[in-house]
Amino acid sequence: MYLIYLDDYHLDDLLFVPGLAQRMGRMRRERPGYLFVHGSGGEAERLLEAEGLFPERKDGLVQVRMAREAALVERALRQVNRRIVGALTEEGVHAVGFQGSDRGLLRQGEDGAVTAGRVAWLAALVEKGAVPVVSASVQDAGATRAVSLPAATAALARASDFDEVVVVFFTQNNQPGVVEGEHLVPHLSLDALPPGLVPDPAAARPIVRAGIPVLLTSANGLFGGDEPTGTRIFHVKTAKKD
Repeated sequence: MYLIYLDDYHLDDLLFVPGLAQRMGRMRRERPGYLFVHGSGGEAERLLEAEGLFPERKDGLVQVRMAREAALVERALRQVNRRIVGALTEEGVHAVGFQGSDRGLLRQGEDGAVTAGRVAWLAALVEKGAVPVVSASVQDAGATRAVSLPAATAALARASDFDEVVVVFFTQNNQPGVVEGEHLVPHLSLDALPPGLVPDPAAARPIVRAGIPVLLTSANGLFGGDEPTGTRIFHVKTAKKD
């Protein structure tokens, strides 16, 4: 299964998600399982600023200080989710939107760690050909609260009901991975990524370090050929000093 990581950079590109959906809808090869994971993009800031609220971001998350701010961030997550599902559905893809807080899908412990809860029902949808679109969020005191997108992605990727999960990151210049000359580099260390190729390389670090397969590609690289193409990103473990 390909777990597609939609970062803020690509969410805020108004042409990217529709283009991605169009390529997915036109794909003629046998479709493996896909699952989209996303945050609020810039939608949260736009909703907050419209009401004169200007909270800061820390580690990619809007730092809410009051219930009204939390409600606006939740609304942003839901609006972004509907936008992604709508784009996919318009291209004939059977997409279904969920919040990470739905049915205990994602949870956050007292130590701040995000884990996946009951995912069997989600895995069953993927097996039937549906494409779930999940927001990086958890249930907190009866409300939906945003959590780290990399942490949510890693939690879903590690879930035992999903086999052979590959997390997909997109380049910001539409290259199907790392290209040297006219050749696609098949494998590369995370620390060797060329600057400016990925919007937020640090977001991939906890996923790569957890040993989860990561594919760096473009929309066309993922859906355009007979099989997905791109650069596999790996983590180099440093030897411990005596």
